[in-house]
Amino acid sequence: MFRIAEIQKNILTLFGIILLAGVLIYLMAPSGIADYTVVGTSYWHETKDRLLLKTAYDYNNIEEIENFPTTLGDWRGYDFRYSESVYEMLNASILLSRSYSSHGDLIWMDIINSKKGESFHDPKICYGGSWNIVDERVETFHVTGNQTHLTFGEMRANRLDIENKKDPNERQVVLYWFMFKRFSDEGVTMIRLSAPVRDNPEATFAMMKAFLEDELFAAMYESETEDVTVAERLIEERGIFGIIAMLLLLLVPICLIFSEQLKRIATKFK
Repeated sequence: MFRIAEIQKNILTLFGIILLAGVLIYLMAPSGIADYTVVGTSYWHETKDRLLLKTAYDYNNIEEIENFPTTLGDWRGYDFRYSESVYEMLNASILLSRSYSSHGDLIWMDIINSKKGESFHDPKICYGGSWNIVDERVETFHVTGNQTHLTFGEMRANRLDIENKKDPNERQVVLYWFMFKRFSDEGVTMIRLSAPVRDNPEATFAMMKAFLEDELFAAMYESETEDVTVAERLIEERGIFGIIAMLLLLLVPICLIFSEQLKRIATKFK
């Protein structure tokens, strides 16, 4: 019986420690943590090199996406539509298709959304019908700038180098990445950039890389924000009641940790 009681006491103490750690992590976490979006190379899956950041637009809302800027630095954008067969094939909603041009350079951008439970057609499969995939890899982009709220200072995107099956001289470089919120089932958004190759794929990629790093990233994602903690937000919004709520949250696990000592103290006063 003694050993069972000792084990029960240890389990209670351990549970209290774990609960206290959880409460402290929650109170010290950014108050807007649910608003952070995962940006990475995989659909509905976090990879070790993903970014956590806040978006400047709700990419599940077509009305907001329609307000995405048509001017990005020296780049000017014009909306266009694909043929209906493209929309049927994708099994997703194309919220925006826009062509950006600057000094003779051209980049097509698509913002494509898929609801949870549905899936995109893999871009490699989509292009496979009319295009040969010459090369595929993951590229790194330096996007820190003033966005010190980023968990990482680099963004990664998938890259495909493709050529037309009927005309191998017609080539493109394609970049794409995915975005979704951890604590939401609203859907997944894919951003796809593509550009025609004029000289060589690396020169085209360098042009696209500069566009993404210098112009597009700042337009898509929020600039630096001072994110207060949950504890600070509780005090700011609830005042003394917020402080009392935090003390109660901390008191429960502390009582579990020191339950035996509290029992002995209570016994002395009987």
